Amino acid sequence: MAFRLDRRPGRVPDAALEAFREVAPVVEAFAREQGLMIERYRQGRAAWELRFARELGGEAALVLSLRERTGHVLDLSAVWWIDDFNARSRRLRSQKIAAWDRRADHLVLRQQLDAGLSLIDGWREDDLGPARGPYLSWSREQTAAGFEEARRQLPRR
Repeated sequence: MAFRLDRRPGRVPDAALEAFREVAPVVEAFAREQGLMIERYRQGRAAWELRFARELGGEAALVLSLRERTGHVLDLSAVWWIDDFNARSRRLRSQKIAAWDRRADHLVLRQQLDAGLSLIDGWREDDLGPARGPYLSWSREQTAAGFEEARRQLPRR
């Protein structure tokens, strides 16, 4: 399904808000220390993305998402992608890092975040998958200049 500009994101469930409220101090401190931008509940999803631009190119994120069917587990994934606006394609690498039980010590979550960021930092362009696309909606939703400007606003590491 293509992204539609006229569609509003859904409401984030109260259980997700509570789950992230509990871990906010740990996640926010980690993001601050590492120079990452936090996007909370992007497009109405029960997830926080710790995003940054990579020196090697593209964007990367640690994605912490609530496993809604259990309500007590947060999944952590690492993602890196490089977009080619003109070709309307994306090369991507993603990997699940861990599942953190909300009943566990917050120190464990901090260690998992460190491990995820170290994993991303170790990835090279050869680790990306083949180009996917074309993403035809990109040219309808933004210009090449706007595309690059959005990336320039991210912290770089």
